[in-house]
Amino acid sequence: MKPVFIALFFSAALLASVSHARAERDAAPFGKSVAPILIKNCLGCHNPTDPKGTLDLSQKKAMLKGGDSGPAVVPGKPDESYIIERVADGSMPPEGKGKRLTKTEIDTLARWIKAGMSWPKGRVLSALELTTDKRAGVDWWSLQSIVQPAIPQVENSEWPETPIDAFVLSKLEERGLQPAQPATKRTLIRRATLDLLGLPPTPTEIDRFLADDRPNAYRRLIDRLLASPRYGERWGRHWLDVVRYTESDGFEHDKFRPHAWRYRDYVIDSFNADKPYNRFVTEQLAGDVLQPVTRGGLIATGFLVAGPWDEVQYVAASQAERKRAHEEQMAEILATISQSFFAMTVDCARCHDHKFDPFPQADYYSMKAVFDGVDHSQGRTVGNRSILTAAEKKQHAAAIAPINQRIKQLQSQIAVIENQLPQPATLADVKRLSDSLVPGKFGKALNTKVNTASLASQGVFHTPPFTVECFAKLNSKADFNVLVANNLKSSAAHWEIYSFAGEGDFSAYLPGYKPNTVRSGVNITDGKFHYLAMQFDGKQLRLYVDAKLVKEATLLKQAGTEDVGQLYLGGYPPHKIGCDGVLDEVRISRGIRPIDGIPPGPWTADENTLGLWRFDKINHNQFANFVPSQSGKNAKQLDTERQVLNEQLQVTQQELKSHTIPLAYIGYRNQPPPTHLLLRGDLKTPGPEVVATGFSNITTPNPQFGLSSKSPEGSRRLKFAEWATSPEHPLTARVIVNRIWQYHFGKGLVKTPSDFGFNGGLPSHPELLDWLATDFVRHGWSIKHLHRRIMQSAAYRQSSAINQRAAELDPDNRFLWKFSPRRLEGETVRDVLLAVSGELNHQIGGPSFQPFTVTVFNTHFYHLFDSEKSQYNRRTVYRANVMTGRSPLLDAFDCPAPSISAPKRASTTTPQQALALMNDSFVLRQAERLATRTQETVGGDANKQVQQIYQRALGRTPTRSEATDMVTLVKQHGLKTACWVLMNSSEFLYLK
Repeated sequence: MKPVFIALFFSAALLASVSHARAERDAAPFGKSVAPILIKNCLGCHNPTDPKGTLDLSQKKAMLKGGDSGPAVVPGKPDESYIIERVADGSMPPEGKGKRLTKTEIDTLARWIKAGMSWPKGRVLSALELTTDKRAGVDWWSLQSIVQPAIPQVENSEWPETPIDAFVLSKLEERGLQPAQPATKRTLIRRATLDLLGLPPTPTEIDRFLADDRPNAYRRLIDRLLASPRYGERWGRHWLDVVRYTESDGFEHDKFRPHAWRYRDYVIDSFNADKPYNRFVTEQLAGDVLQPVTRGGLIATGFLVAGPWDEVQYVAASQAERKRAHEEQMAEILATISQSFFAMTVDCARCHDHKFDPFPQADYYSMKAVFDGVDHSQGRTVGNRSILTAAEKKQHAAAIAPINQRIKQLQSQIAVIENQLPQPATLADVKRLSDSLVPGKFGKALNTKVNTASLASQGVFHTPPFTVECFAKLNSKADFNVLVANNLKSSAAHWEIYSFAGEGDFSAYLPGYKPNTVRSGVNITDGKFHYLAMQFDGKQLRLYVDAKLVKEATLLKQAGTEDVGQLYLGGYPPHKIGCDGVLDEVRISRGIRPIDGIPPGPWTADENTLGLWRFDKINHNQFANFVPSQSGKNAKQLDTERQVLNEQLQVTQQELKSHTIPLAYIGYRNQPPPTHLLLRGDLKTPGPEVVATGFSNITTPNPQFGLSSKSPEGSRRLKFAEWATSPEHPLTARVIVNRIWQYHFGKGLVKTPSDFGFNGGLPSHPELLDWLATDFVRHGWSIKHLHRRIMQSAAYRQSSAINQRAAELDPDNRFLWKFSPRRLEGETVRDVLLAVSGELNHQIGGPSFQPFTVTVFNTHFYHLFDSEKSQYNRRTVYRANVMTGRSPLLDAFDCPAPSISAPKRASTTTPQQALALMNDSFVLRQAERLATRTQETVGGDANKQVQQIYQRALGRTPTRSEATDMVTLVKQHGLKTACWVLMNSSEFLYLK
């Protein structure tokens, strides 16, 4: 019996073993077969975050538990499993949520269930794991490590000049296409110069290049262009597009940011210096904590706050509103960082897991934890901060301490003297003032030869913008005639309008600015009443005589103490300067009051009037503060002493100016409280605490920084920057390489330069992109090296000739069978116009030029003007880039609003563009200047003139028929018209 039992036992065991082996063989492998089916088809709806029908299919335990319809699976019994029933009848996935499962996929699930539903311990499925036809997964192409691919073999082995060409030609040959013929040398120098400098080559440069027969002539051309300071201006503008650089806040107030320009100059300098891109990125994210700390590193962090800012919400009385404003600011900053450096829209995961890319909501808040300490302001103190390093601050403090002490001593001595000077009286003085009245323009006026009126200004009349107006009749030009003056000349807030001694021309004096004297050249001392006005907005000063603008000047504010003093009408008693004439109707207004014509009658006050004085109805209530000047026996001596002290004070204050602290708009950094994930993005529903990390879908380099909620905010940004610039990072190098490629060819290898996610699509040449990225990193992250790689390729040097067959197969030229012409950007159109006319001001760096005046009335209004002055003819990158002070010419040519990132410029064709080129005063003036310079160079010969303007405008000589037509045009309508015609031509406006 015992042997029989043993035999039966082993037989049963063997049978069970065979049965189990057969089941294992028949079951589908979970990781390779089952998990992909569940992830791609089911987890979009049945996930742990928001399980539809309360059914979660991400874990075995949850699947067995089931949902509203009961258990989804019965292990070993696929026929009784609800999940098989629903996928078999086609009701799952629902219509619009995915494709119906194939028979093979259904059989795979059934075999897996029948075999016992094996599931690796602890394995939790995620909808973010795999790419589907609805979204990208962690396996998405741009998230994979970059591996340098092999250079492909091509049939036409003679065409490739560089490895780039092999990749390009390989794609063309796959489609039965061939590249275009090489461009001519004349085309190449114009293309390369416009591309790298944003300016056209001069006729001399073209001739020199055409005459250079050396094999390396083109390479030498590229090297020369890359060494030009104009290069950084051109390519820095591209980067400023990406990072939404603005010089005003936007939103309701749109305040101007006077020191934002330093970030722009930092970008330009970085491109010119070929700063390694990984260093460039690190400085912008954490330059203030990157050792050793430098001015450049401090300025670079202006990137973080370069965008718009809602000041109104940030200083709201409600704490909840301020927190909401901070969340909005964070969303803007994180969107810019993730899109600029990584071409990923991480900000879309603010309220929920990203709908298209593998970013869980936690990634957004982990990134927020990195930058939560960044702010535009600290309370009501806005982000202009010193860019002195710690060592420089100590040196500066030691240098200015004795100077400030001397200034205080001088100011104290001056105050003692001023207290000894005769003080104004009250009613009796008003009576004497009344006795000095004579017939005026509109009733009675003040005889300024007899009396001067004065009152305490209390500072209300010296804060720009303001407008001063008066009617005056002056009889003598021998001496200065002071009409209206505010404060002492020692004050930086002093201003006065007067007639200049000896010439009698209407003038203004503002010692707190440079230049301090503005003269109109128009004599007003002719014994007749004149309507006189001065407008000043803090920078731009305008003088008017009889409602005509007679002088305009730009003033630069100097450091100094803005002491409050007296307002004087009809003289300046402190310096014994009088006024030989009659003064009537004096008005000082807040803001820039329009000067539309000579006022027809007596003035009345309105909401912008700061002070209005008429002399035909003087009474104590209206004029109690006005007094005639007095002089005592001791006054002259005291005034002389005061004048000496004032001169010493001005010298000392000028010395202090040389130690001015440089400022930049870089915002503030604060140690933030712990960061929490906000459920549905709502401040009212905080979730778990998160710490600063990189993106969870990128495992190499390691996104875990080992930080806590107590880690210094600066160390968080530095760790993030180090992670972002690791050579192993799959995005950083790919993204910048694609941007540079786009600016050279008009389109990127990835068409969406700031979106490498699911909605951005796939690269046209993925292997080329990776080859360029690895080559870029291997050569020290050098952007200039990348330029050389691209521009020396045969692909870049193709002509723009049309191939009909290629155009039909590849109408967008995605595979580069020719060089695609493209219109110049708005800024380049303006710069080229200035360059061709000879009017371009090549000044590099410094504060932006502001072709507008500013009126502040609850908000900031930017009023454009067109000026011929050289300071307004600088390159457009130096134009103040404000939200609302836009240029019609630039807007017509698709210049983007600075409030948003513009990774790719629009290129529209509209009637406004033609109208702007035909009628804009700036364009017409450049045509006139080109005509004038041409006439000065070649004289009046129409044939020579036509040859010259073609060379300057288009970089070539005209054809015979063009020359004939243009000479006829010159003779009939003038050379200016011919220049204007060329400036309106497509050849002038396009890079080919």
